[in-house]
Amino acid sequence: MQATGETYPRTAYLLSLIGGILILLFSILTAVVLLAIASFFAAVGFGLGVGFAVAAAVIALLFGLIILYFAIKLKSNPGSAKTYGILIIVFALISFIGGGGLYIGAILALVGGILALVWTPPAQPVGYGQPPMQAAPGWGQPTMAAAPPAGAGGGKFCASCGSPNAPGAQFCAKCGAPMPP
Repeated sequence: MQATGETYPRTAYLLSLIGGILILLFSILTAVVLLAIASFFAAVGFGLGVGFAVAAAVIALLFGLIILYFAIKLKSNPGSAKTYGILIIVFALISFIGGGGLYIGAILALVGGILALVWTPPAQPVGYGQPPMQAAPGWGQPTMAAAPPAGAGGGKFCASCGSPNAPGAQFCAKCGAPMPP
């Protein structure tokens, strides 16, 4: 779980990002080494098997890029954290086939995806000018607290919609119109 007050799944984002970077870096390194080996064996006449290995390294590179993309989307759109977590988990599991950044990158991305899947957004604070939420007796469902009557405690009524508001409200809790001072 994440610390309270964070607006996006920070640990999930960081682990997925680092995992994607490791997968990407090791797939680039693997592709370069395999291309060097392929060029040597092509000169000798045996280049077919190494070509398949280079293709696998390029596919691993794509998986690293996809995990990086979903990690960035995880930070920019935390409301879809569960969706991005599932996608990160799927591509991290598939990247195990190609070595997944010496398996360390795949494991980090997998843990990051799991953390994104279980992350819950922080509770939204009550907006400015709105009365606090109270539990309705016997129902367990939150309702808006009743504003005090105009004569008791100086409650305000909205000039636009006539709704009662809390005494210190600067904006109407119902329509959002500015309240008179």
